[in-house]
Amino acid sequence: MDNQNTAKRYRIELSSVKDLLFHFLLIWTAILLALSWIDFIKPAFELPETMITSYLILLGVYVVHKETSRWIGTKLNIRPGELMVYIWWISLLAMSLIGSFANLEVSPQIRFLSYEVLVAFLLSEISKSINAYRREKTVKK
Repeated sequence: MDNQNTAKRYRIELSSVKDLLFHFLLIWTAILLALSWIDFIKPAFELPETMITSYLILLGVYVVHKETSRWIGTKLNIRPGELMVYIWWISLLAMSLIGSFANLEVSPQIRFLSYEVLVAFLLSEISKSINAYRREKTVKK
């Protein structure tokens, strides 16, 4: 019985950590997105590299935590992780369209950030697919 209580507590802690990470990531996304638009509109402004690197590390931690939990079978609250992808890619599209008419350039940092967010999402989707295939194969045995 003690192992069951420990396992239950561990699942609750994992879920709450993921929820906190998700909300923190949303706040960081909003701040970084605002700074990205300032960087785009005002070329003299330089987006701090530390913010981008830290954001990508935080995103990586979130994805690894989510996928590890999925692989060990811990049920977590469903969060729309693809939301980060949509936010960055819609923003990149808008900046590109506006830039072509207003003679503004999307900075390499913003393009890199959008590409890296997409890579994190794709890796998560690959992991999810492999895990689903593995579980389906195990159930059929």
